[in-house]
Amino acid sequence: MSVEVSLSGMDELMKKLEEMGNKAGKIQNTALSKAAETVLDAAKDKVPVNTGKLKDTLGIGKIKTKDGAKYIEVGINKGDTSDIFYGKFIEWGTSQRPATPYLQPAFEENINKVQEIIKQELKDGLGL
Repeated sequence: MSVEVSLSGMDELMKKLEEMGNKAGKIQNTALSKAAETVLDAAKDKVPVNTGKLKDTLGIGKIKTKDGAKYIEVGINKGDTSDIFYGKFIEWGTSQRPATPYLQPAFEENINKVQEIIKQELKDGLGL
């Protein structure tokens, strides 16, 4: 699952982050990771079918960059072949099973909290 988050009123923070170079990257990564933890916790609470492994094994991926934007995957992705590969069938459904999303709703229901965590982590990291 990947989702883009856009924060308004962040121009000053972003300018200062660019000026800080590598330190800024670490601050951004911390902010993304902490926000991802919130979504992960919510997703685990929403898992509709649990064999015991799914809730325990859902996790947070590594921070990646695409087209200049950083992102982090939470839960599983469509290419998952791990022991919890069936979690993708629950989230997105199959030709024989309707989707019962738990990852996307976990994000959508926590978008304001995610934005606030990112904003606060950036401010704290920059000493604002």
